Amino acid sequence: SYSFCTLLFPDITSQRIEMAPPNTRLSRVAPFLLMAASASGAALRELDVIDCTDGRVVNLEIKSGRAVVDDVLEFDTRAYHFEGSANPSVPGATIKMHAGQQCTLRVTNNLVGTPCNGLHSNDYHCPDTHTLHTHGLHVSPNEDNIDTHIEPNGDSHDYVYNIPEEHLMGTHWYHAHHHGSTAMQVGSGMAGVLLVEPHESYTLPADLEALYNDDTYGVPPMLFFH
Repeated sequence: SYSFCTLLFPDITSQRIEMAPPNTRLSRVAPFLLMAASASGAALRELDVIDCTDGRVVNLEIKSGRAVVDDVLEFDTRAYHFEGSANPSVPGATIKMHAGQQCTLRVTNNLVGTPCNGLHSNDYHCPDTHTLHTHGLHVSPNEDNIDTHIEPNGDSHDYVYNIPEEHLMGTHWYHAHHHGSTAMQVGSGMAGVLLVEPHESYTLPADLEALYNDDTYGVPPMLFFH
């Protein structure tokens, strides 16, 4: 398989992918291709950070495209395109949120395909229909709604997240979650990191304050929490 080749022979992966005909199989090994790019010695690329704080609306388009990873690998895949970018983001860009503020992700499905029309079964089906799901956000299920079905050929949906002031800061993640095609879409690169910044009123609990500032064993205090 291509994934096996990329892990064993990263120096020839680019050539192999260029010789491979475009098909959906390549989209399923996108994570392995990323590992191969790292193994090839190319410098790791910082993912784009998209600001979705202070009520902003972030446009996220789903369509087919040619992914280029660190100028080492090229492959055809279905992936997220952010803010009108012509290039797919594999994996998805990091989306920055802020506790106490609203973030809207406007997802438009520009895949060309057959609408699902409400069909649901516990097997592979509806590869062109999309649902966005998050992990780690403490928001209403009406906001992180996995019962949305964004159909191909231009359908769109706004996911509006109202992040509570007391929300835990840190890194979380988002990914494609339409039942029947989750594995295929996530495998093509439709997943990414959510970065939640703390509210201005946030203070570290006293027990954690003592823990993170304890340099008993010669470990520098974690002053970045202040």
